[in-house]
Amino acid sequence: MQITKVIILLSALYMNAMAWTAYGAVADDIARYFPEQQITQLTVLDKQIPALTLASRHPLSRGVAIVLVDAESQSLNLDGGLILADTLTEKGWHCLLIPVERPAVTPSDTPDVPPKPIDNTTSMTPDYDSFYTSILGLTNAAYGYAQQHRGYTFVIAEGMTSAVLIDAFQRGALDMPDTLVSLGAFWPEHDKNQQLIDWLAQSSYPVLDLNMPMLSQWQLSTADARQTAAKVSLKRHYRQRQLFPTVGLGNAGASLPNPTGAWLGQEIYSWLRYLGW
Repeated sequence: MQITKVIILLSALYMNAMAWTAYGAVADDIARYFPEQQITQLTVLDKQIPALTLASRHPLSRGVAIVLVDAESQSLNLDGGLILADTLTEKGWHCLLIPVERPAVTPSDTPDVPPKPIDNTTSMTPDYDSFYTSILGLTNAAYGYAQQHRGYTFVIAEGMTSAVLIDAFQRGALDMPDTLVSLGAFWPEHDKNQQLIDWLAQSSYPVLDLNMPMLSQWQLSTADARQTAAKVSLKRHYRQRQLFPTVGLGNAGASLPNPTGAWLGQEIYSWLRYLGW
């Protein structure tokens, strides 16, 4: 039993170290590969977080898209964020790409359960409160940047990041965005994951809810319920779309990751046009 506890504790330390390394890699890439004039430093909890700014390439500026990128994501990582930003800047949106650190994990109270990937089921418990505080600080700092530009401000986030944002908007801890693009929101704990259903249905801001079956069983388990709750509550401006792992390219049999391609940008742009922007 004692050995099992030690193994789980070491696993938690390893996962935290890997998350920090991945986060640091994104921040380093932004500082290393992009010109200084495209980098803005966001002050969050006495830390300086480098964020990448990409200006609108359209004569008519529509506002700011805040994109929270995750180095460990297969869809909304830095590369995927850059491809998405390429579509949005062409359509008149300034883009702010901000690296997000994954939540720290701690051993659960049931150490006999074998560890499983954090994106699905896990014997490691993500630290909700510290992650919530971190995302709150990042988003507030991003709002400060967005105030430099006229137009709308919206947020694009995935998975656990999207989940804590929805919670923060529900509590009134953050100003609501003009719209939220949520890529597979989930939290790997039953009660909080179920609360997301009502929080989205009760929200007063427009929501593009992207169901990503390949992301996590946690988000897949609430996908139908999220859509049903939005309909029953007569929520205005809610759309759910499903993103599949791959999209075929002709008869060659080749495929590309769907969410990381320009398809995601076009889906978001279609939503923004529906809103009249």
